[in-house]
Amino acid sequence: MVRPMADAGAMMAEMGSGEIRLIISDFGGVICTFDYRIFCERLARRTGRAADQVLAAAFGDHLQEDFESGKLSGRDYHREVMARLEAAVPYEEFYAMYGDIFTEIPATGDLLRRLRARYPLYLLSDTNEIHFGYVRKTVPLLSVFDEFIVSYQVGAMKPDPRIYREALRRSGLPGAACVFVDDRATNIEGAARLGIHAVQFESPGQVAADLARLGVIIP
Repeated sequence: MVRPMADAGAMMAEMGSGEIRLIISDFGGVICTFDYRIFCERLARRTGRAADQVLAAAFGDHLQEDFESGKLSGRDYHREVMARLEAAVPYEEFYAMYGDIFTEIPATGDLLRRLRARYPLYLLSDTNEIHFGYVRKTVPLLSVFDEFIVSYQVGAMKPDPRIYREALRRSGLPGAACVFVDDRATNIEGAARLGIHAVQFESPGQVAADLARLGVIIP
């Protein structure tokens, strides 16, 4: 459902309905589901470690955040995980293990392809060099997007206002002309604070209904 922050309500009311001219979508949880345990179990089998050890090494502290905010390259991240596990899995093998954790949500793809007939589409995602590189090659749906605003390139993760402002900067549009779809309440609240219409993803059908209520025409 459409869920602007309570303290952003006055701002949204002042904007009025407005004409939506850009659709901005998150990736994980909206376009694809994902499961870090798939990677952890693969690497555990490969290294003889427990899956919980891999989880702690790869995701247990600030390491993943540093990776997704662009402080570490893919090879930097790989080296650090290997050092923590005292393992020696080649980067190319690690890349595929770490990247292949996503499953497309078909109905979201159908909705985005329909929207693409009338609106430009931007992807805005917290992600890292390996995941983004992997899905660019393996998720054909990403070809519908005109721009990719990704955290490791911007150097900021949602709900940091810098990542939303980068989307607005590239589009040349005010927030009132854009709608952002994300599965996490904190992320849509971050968008709403900048005057962007915000829809929290629960299902593709619910998103389609909420977009229609905002005046989005879905062919």
